[in-house]
Amino acid sequence: AIMAAVDLFKINVTGRGGHAASPHYTSDPLIATVSIASAIQTIISSNLYQREKAVCSITQFHAGTTHNVIDETAYLSGTSRKFDQKERAMIRRRIEEFAEGQASSYNCRAEVTLTEGYPATVNNPEKTDFAAEVAKQVAGEAAVNSSAAVDLGAEDFSYMLAARPGAYLFLGQGEGAGLHTADFDFNDEISPYGESFFVRLVETAQHVDI
Repeated sequence: AIMAAVDLFKINVTGRGGHAASPHYTSDPLIATVSIASAIQTIISSNLYQREKAVCSITQFHAGTTHNVIDETAYLSGTSRKFDQKERAMIRRRIEEFAEGQASSYNCRAEVTLTEGYPATVNNPEKTDFAAEVAKQVAGEAAVNSSAAVDLGAEDFSYMLAARPGAYLFLGQGEGAGLHTADFDFNDEISPYGESFFVRLVETAQHVDI
């Protein structure tokens, strides 16, 4: 595997709203959702061996509309990534358990939506070796790492690799901001290397039995 399987989760928490000056008359969904978020962050550290590769990230949190009102709803969502199917199922189960249990402890109710995303991206060793050799012809042997560490990103190309043996490769662009950051800027100077790689891959494959 070169990239992980991905799942998505959405959690809607409903309580009883009211005036911020009278919190004792409310069941505050914001505080319940904060507690859920904190609990979810412990899933990986408390349930998986530290060398296992997995992540559970909260990426959205929405609650409230103004400074003096405790709203009756709150929302959070995020993503989990893992390679092993059993551990993938465990993470989903724990998300549900934490959401429902933490919400109940604050007299709120949690509605959890879990969406199974892409499977793990699994490269075929033979095809990977072939692609790496072609890459070395284009960029030079020193510029090709054929045994890179696995990445917890996810990719829909995993479906293609499940149907046909192949390989997913990364095209490095040097130092700089990472993907999905506000200051990411694609390095246009690497485009010829990517283009040349695919051309050479096709040319070589036409003359080699792979």
